[in-house]
Amino acid sequence: MNKPWIKNPSKVLPQLMVAVWATWGYFSMGTVRGWSSPGIPSLNRTLDFEMSSSDFQWISSFPMLGAMLGSLFINKPMQYYGRKNALIGHYLIFIGGFLITGFTYFGKHKSMLYVGRFLMGFAAGCTTPAAQIYVSECASPRIRGRMGSLTASSLALGVWLTYIIGSFVDWHVLSWILGCLPILFMGGSFLLPESPVWLISKGRNQEAQRSLQVLRGKGTNIEAEIERIKEHQERVAIKSGQDDTVMQQFRDVLTSGPVVKPLAISLSIMLFQQTTGINAIVFYTVSIFQTAGSSMDGTYATIIVGAVQLIFTVASGFLVDRCGRRMLYIVSAITTSIPLTAMGTFFYFQHQWGDQEATDYFGWLPLVSLMVFFITYSGGISNVPFIIMGEMFPLRYRSLLGGISSSFHLFCTFVVVRFFPDMLREMGKDGTFYFFAGCTLLSAIFVYFLLPETKGKTLEEMEQLFSSNNLSESRKRINCLDDVIAMEISLNGTVVLLGRSETNDCDTEELQLSVNKL
Repeated sequence: MNKPWIKNPSKVLPQLMVAVWATWGYFSMGTVRGWSSPGIPSLNRTLDFEMSSSDFQWISSFPMLGAMLGSLFINKPMQYYGRKNALIGHYLIFIGGFLITGFTYFGKHKSMLYVGRFLMGFAAGCTTPAAQIYVSECASPRIRGRMGSLTASSLALGVWLTYIIGSFVDWHVLSWILGCLPILFMGGSFLLPESPVWLISKGRNQEAQRSLQVLRGKGTNIEAEIERIKEHQERVAIKSGQDDTVMQQFRDVLTSGPVVKPLAISLSIMLFQQTTGINAIVFYTVSIFQTAGSSMDGTYATIIVGAVQLIFTVASGFLVDRCGRRMLYIVSAITTSIPLTAMGTFFYFQHQWGDQEATDYFGWLPLVSLMVFFITYSGGISNVPFIIMGEMFPLRYRSLLGGISSSFHLFCTFVVVRFFPDMLREMGKDGTFYFFAGCTLLSAIFVYFLLPETKGKTLEEMEQLFSSNNLSESRKRINCLDDVIAMEISLNGTVVLLGRSETNDCDTEELQLSVNKL
């Protein structure tokens, strides 16, 4: 039976407060993604400088190009200046991007829009690895999934709030408002503790103890956890031979099994997340409703859809450590394919019958389908890829791999958003949504066979899992062991607990069981 995650509030609340504040960067990322849906139609209505239809497509997708570079750039600041300082610094880029975009209203040249949107995306790219890795390193294993899922909730909140504000103000005012919020977030980030894992990696052990004590609560004994982190980092240092050059890390990324395996899984799941069509739908929600000829105003329908996404993204955070990452993703993927198929079917009938007749019979279907889509998508696909990104990567390569995974994720986002209008034209609206549904089902099969469960594992245990030559065998052994550990049995009338200990040889996967009488 799972213990209530808030059973010890003095231990959990400090971690919760830190995780909430650390994920405001994802909120700002959500405002960048949500800007296009109300901003592009508003810009088109009030346009008084030269822009082509192609420019509008590029303005929607251009942040993703900046994000690809940002997610790679943030690797070094995270490694040398710390996770906390990287979070603080990237808010300055958000502020600059939004303000430049807003001041295009006075500058009246599309180049300002391109620069502003590029900077927005660059900052959003910095957010993904910085916030996710920081939260993963600060949270205890039992609640790390819930803490990590806050990033998806913050992202959904940012999108929804942008929809609401954008329905009442023009695009330039929207940009100025959204540019003011990161100022608040940056100020609060100065109060966050630094990642204890990063502090220990820099030999700042006393600061790491103070940081971990803040995160675990004043009355908590942190000595065992500190020692575990130290021992793990010593093993990492010995294995790496202190050769920590960039070229060596890139060689390991291409050749080392413990590095290649988690990176390949993360990249694949990031790809599958985007081939659900999520960001194409978020960026073009208003346009989709207009194309579908829905009887409800597109702006208000967008607000409803955004609210549904937010509510169920938050709700899924309470399931991720109870159901596990794999099961949550698989169920989410299978159920998400249903509303995507329904959208494709609506557009098929619209093509066969004509706009008016299809709307008369099925005018309610686009809104219902998108609501169900965001409910099922938010149940697992929205947050699992980001959670496992912060869990699976080895410590030595965590910043680098986080940047690569985030950059690839944003590249996939760019491709889908940029070419979504072309897909609608070339494949047809029905074919495009059928394509998204097929990719979503394929992702469930991938996760079932290839993604190991990370629920309840320490970051060190995850690293040892991928060090095995046989990933599936290691996954079975560790999962079975967890089942044994969780069992209380009675032997000759004496209640005993099975516990786990590892051999001193960290290169082996041998695990020993000990029986402790109560």
